[in-house]
Amino acid sequence: MDYKIDLHVHSNTNPHAFSTIEENVTYAAERGMKVIAITNHGPALLDTPHWWQLLNIRILPKVIKGVRVLKGVETNIVGENGEFDINQTIYQNLDIILCGFHGTKEYHKYQPIEKNTRAAVNMIKTQKIDILVHPGNKEFPIDFEAVVKAAKENNVALEINNSSLGGTRAGSYERCSEIARLAKQYGCYITVNTDSHYCRLIGHTDLARKIVEEVGYPEELIINSSEERLEKFLEMRRGLRPKEIKDTYIDDNFKY
Repeated sequence: MDYKIDLHVHSNTNPHAFSTIEENVTYAAERGMKVIAITNHGPALLDTPHWWQLLNIRILPKVIKGVRVLKGVETNIVGENGEFDINQTIYQNLDIILCGFHGTKEYHKYQPIEKNTRAAVNMIKTQKIDILVHPGNKEFPIDFEAVVKAAKENNVALEINNSSLGGTRAGSYERCSEIARLAKQYGCYITVNTDSHYCRLIGHTDLARKIVEEVGYPEELIINSSEERLEKFLEMRRGLRPKEIKDTYIDDNFKY
């Protein structure tokens, strides 16, 4: 049975997504979802909303049509030392912060494994992010064990991304399976998400759950397996996240 919480959902303010927030919530409500997080891309990616959208997401009600709607973002790693592409004004208004590798002008694909690992570990250590998304992406090879250990030590969750397994990122099955095995070994938090770019994909995580079930992952460490587990995780993360961050992303179109 699919989980009733999906922490990685895009709306069509990302040009490559196809549903409005209202359509996302409506479908989520129809299939009995309890929580979704709207997590559009940060501004370093070409396919991104204007930063105004990331800031003004704060106007959304906490609950729409019976579904709790978390205000989030999927930030981009833009350097090796914990840099991502949102600033303090956006950061302080978000319920949940995802982060991952995407090809940007600041951080290209197919970098050496040592550089990618350093970037991922340093990002985790900043405590600015709650979830490291699609770490199995072969376009950004990493030392899985080093990243899993850092996630465990810093109470950051790792994502098993259903979209990756559905063909978005070729070769993800073996890589995600290895991440899940290591994460279980170290007792790391994980989350099973869709990375939906169309409303009718929300909550459908059969491919990601297959990996979790094959590994025998402890349900108490899957943060979106229940509302209670999610709230405990978010409460912990609120205590760990720094209140203020150094602005590390400068762009002519990204001014306050």
